[in-house]
Formats: sequence, structure tokens, C-alpha cells
Amino acid sequence: MSLLTPPVAFGAALVLFVWLASGVWVNLDAHARGSDYPAVWGVFAPLSGIVLFYYLLWWRRGRSREYPPSRWERATAIVAVAGPAGLVVGSLVSPPDPISQLTVWPVAFAGCLPVAYWVVGRRLDATGDSYISGW
Repeated sequence: MSLLTPPVAFGAALVLFVWLASGVWVNLDAHARGSDYPAVWGVFAPLSGIVLFYYLLWWRRGRSREYPPSRWERATAIVAVAGPAGLVVGSLVSPPDPISQLTVWPVAFAGCLPVAYWVVGRRLDATGDSYISGW
């Protein structure tokens, strides 16, 4: 019996999609905040949690946006928030088996999308500055 069933393949593809969306969001956000190398942030932030946390908690904090977020930026931010949230919810409601978690995660991700839409809408005001920038 093969472990690569269609639900597992879809869950694995969704992992790659969320990973790509988080990199695109970091790239767009870094560009809007005046980074000289936004593509570097966009590539290395999803690859390393340390770089991502440095970007979110330190680098972003002292820089205001030059222009408000676009629809693409908001969409990628929603996916980047719903992905890890769905992973946490899926791991809480599924058995402690990676294959089971990959099959439950797309459903949890879909359930987290409206919540992520609300969170991203509340956290980004008209200028695009978020509460995390004001820490």
C-alpha cells in the first residue's frame, strides 16, 4: 500500500503553497518598507525560522511602510497566517501520525482562512502598519 494517497499529496502540495506564499508576503512587505534586498528576505525568511522571527520582531519594527498593502500582499498574508494556524489546529485534532496530520491539515487550513482574513484585516490599518510594528 502506497502512503502517497491523493489527500496526502494534496496536503504536501499545500505545504509548498503556504511556504511560497509566506516568502512572497515577506518579499512584498520588505519592499514596501524600503529594503534594499527584499528578495533576500523573501527567500531566507521561509527557509529559516530564525530569519523569519528576526524579520517580524526586529527588522520590521523600526520601518514604516512607504505605501499601503496591495491585494496580493493581503492575500499572501492571509495564506501565511492560515497555514501555520491550520497546522496547529490539525495537529491538535488528528492522531500523532504525520500522514494523518497531512490529511487533516487541508481541512483545518480551510477552516482557518476566514479567521486569518479577519486577523489580517484587523492588524493592517489603512497605512498598512501592523500592531507588531508598534511594539
